[in-house]
Amino acid sequence: MPINAPQGPTATEWEIRANSVDTVGSYPVTLTIKATTDNPSDPAMAPIVQQAVDALHESPNFNVISAGRTISYTESMTPTQV
Repeated sequence: MPINAPQGPTATEWEIRANSVDTVGSYPVTLTIKATTDNPSDPAMAPIVQQAVDALHESPNFNVISAGRTISYTESMTPTQV
């Protein structure tokens, strides 16, 4: 099956993971925050996500585990011609 050239980026998703300091039983509560936009190349996205990371980091109630961005591309496939 032929693969066409990559198209994209078709989607970008920012994700922040943080644990609560307080626990349920002996386990913290893990928060996963996902931020998306319909314009993956918009430079205004990063500062907004950074504000959220900073707010969680500065909070005495949460510990940031990770923060990052995933960019997706698509490669469409077509049937092989016989």
